[in-house]
Amino acid sequence: MWITEPSPLGRIVVPPDLPPGFGLCCTTRDYPGFIVPDELTSLVESRFGLSTSLTTCVQIHSAHVVRASSGSSWRECDSCDALWSSERGVSLGIKVADCLPVALIDVSQNVIANIHSGWRGAVQRITAAALDAAPLDPSSTHAFLGPSIRSCCFEVGDEVASQFSEHFVDRSRAKPHVDLVAFTVDILRARGITNISDSELCTRCEGSIFHSYRRDGAGKGRNLVVVSQ
Repeated sequence: MWITEPSPLGRIVVPPDLPPGFGLCCTTRDYPGFIVPDELTSLVESRFGLSTSLTTCVQIHSAHVVRASSGSSWRECDSCDALWSSERGVSLGIKVADCLPVALIDVSQNVIANIHSGWRGAVQRITAAALDAAPLDPSSTHAFLGPSIRSCCFEVGDEVASQFSEHFVDRSRAKPHVDLVAFTVDILRARGITNISDSELCTRCEGSIFHSYRRDGAGKGRNLVVVSQ
């Protein structure tokens, strides 16, 4: 389970097993989720001791992956759902409000990636696309699965459930429930990544400290997930 702790942006969650020299955190409902670069890079510096630039993306539920470079200002890449970088001094940010955030850190190659994987991106294998794009060594890569809607709450119609293997669909209830986390873990393990840290946090559950599209509706806040090196 990831750890909840205070920050200048309100509560954040951080994995307990983060490798030295890297940063990773997720904001909560305490923060609306607007991209304010100085606030986010200041948080990265104060919490993890890393001075970085920030790259984010205009997300479209695709399998498009973009490489990010260090710089002195905020860059928002157009029309992509995953970012990666092999440069130091870089933070990669994505916005989620039920979709699964997948952060990858290769401690030997100094490669990081941040993936926005909703069900549409998942069926297009966005995580596999990011693994293809980024020069990651599976033996030294840590995968972190952040807060997202979990199978307990991810009720879908048959038109969505039919796009997943039945292995990842629970049909014991009135409507199918899809397990995006298990689907993603299966891809990671098939690619040789076994060091996987799951936050085990559901954004939709009542009492959740995270923004949720399913619970709160459109036009509400977003959780920001930032990975840095």
